[in-house]
Amino acid sequence: MNIKINLNWQISFDKEHSIDPILFSLLQSVEELGSLKRATEKVNVSYRFAWGLLGKWEKALQQPLVILERGRGAHLSVIGEKLLKAHLQLQARFSPDLDNFATQFKQEFESLLIQDKQTSLNIFASHGLAIGSLRDLINQQTDFKLDLHFHGSLESLQALTQGSCDIAGFHIPAGDITKQLSPQYLSLINSQQHQLIYVVKRNQGLMVQASNPKKIRGVKSLTNNKVQFINRQSGSGTRLLFDQLLAADNINAEQINGYQHEEFTHMAVAAMIASGVADVGLGISAMAEKFNLEFIPLIWEHYCLAVPKTILNDGRVSKIIALLQSDAYQHSLSNSTGYDSSQSGQLVNFNSIFD
Repeated sequence: MNIKINLNWQISFDKEHSIDPILFSLLQSVEELGSLKRATEKVNVSYRFAWGLLGKWEKALQQPLVILERGRGAHLSVIGEKLLKAHLQLQARFSPDLDNFATQFKQEFESLLIQDKQTSLNIFASHGLAIGSLRDLINQQTDFKLDLHFHGSLESLQALTQGSCDIAGFHIPAGDITKQLSPQYLSLINSQQHQLIYVVKRNQGLMVQASNPKKIRGVKSLTNNKVQFINRQSGSGTRLLFDQLLAADNINAEQINGYQHEEFTHMAVAAMIASGVADVGLGISAMAEKFNLEFIPLIWEHYCLAVPKTILNDGRVSKIIALLQSDAYQHSLSNSTGYDSSQSGQLVNFNSIFD
C-alpha cells in the first residue's frame, strides 16, 4: 500500500471550485516549451481538453492564463506566471512534509492490519531527486514495503545511530573540503559497523534568478547588502557545506542577508528564488533546472546510503543495490542535469568518501 497526499487549490466565487492539478502541469509545460500543443503532448491530454480547462479558469478569474500569438507560440500571462509560481512554491515547501505525513500514516494504518505482518524497511534520508527516483522504483518493481522519511543528512545518520531507522541517506562534498566536514559524519557512523552504498554524485552550487540580475559570481558576492540569500536548516548537509565555504573565504554569517532564513529542501529554496522572495541559495543543479534558474557550480558531492552490516545480506538491501545499478534508475536521472550515476549501486569504502 502506498499513500500520497497532495495539495489541493480551492477558489471561491459564487461557490467553491477545486483546481484540477492538470492545470498546473499544463501551465508549467507551456512555460518550458513555449507551445500549447507541445504542452498538451507532454501532459498527455488532448488539445481540446486543455483549451476547455484554460477557458474555464480564464472565465472564472476574468484574466487570460496563457497568451497565444500566431507564429510565436504561447507564453504565460502575468497572472498565469503568478499562479504557477505560487503553486510551485507551496509544493516545494510542503511536499517533503506531506510525504513524511503519508509515510507515518501508512505505518500506523498498516500496524492495525493484523494480517499484514511484513516488516517495512525504514529509511531516513536527505531529500532529493535521486532518492525520490529510487523510492519510486522500489514501489514499482519490488514487493517489500519501504517507509521513506526526509530529514537532513546528520539528522538521518543520528536516527540510524539511535535505531530509529534501518538505513540513512546522506550527502557530503567531494574534494579538499571533505576533511573539514568528515568528523561530524564519522562521529555517527564507522566502517566497522556500517557499509556505504553509493547512490549518485551530484553538482552543488548557487541557484540564482534567471538572467542573474544581481550579477552573482560566487560565495563572496553574497556579502553584497543588495543580495538576499536563503539558507538551509541546521543539520542539513547543504548547511554544513555552506558554513564551510564561508569559513574558507573568511566570511562571517552576519555579512549574509538572509542567513537566518531557512528552508528544508533544495526544492523549497529554488521555489523561493523563482518566486522572487530571494536572489540566491545553495542547491543542486537539477533543481535549478527544474525552476528555470541559473546555476553557478561550486562543488561535486557524494550521496550514499549508510547500511548496518547486520542487514547487508537482507534480500531487500540486495534489491536496492540491484535497482541502483539498473537501466531504469539510470534513465530516471537522464533528463536531469548535474548527476553522475556511474558508481550507483557500488559498495564503497569509507576512505573513498571521507578522506
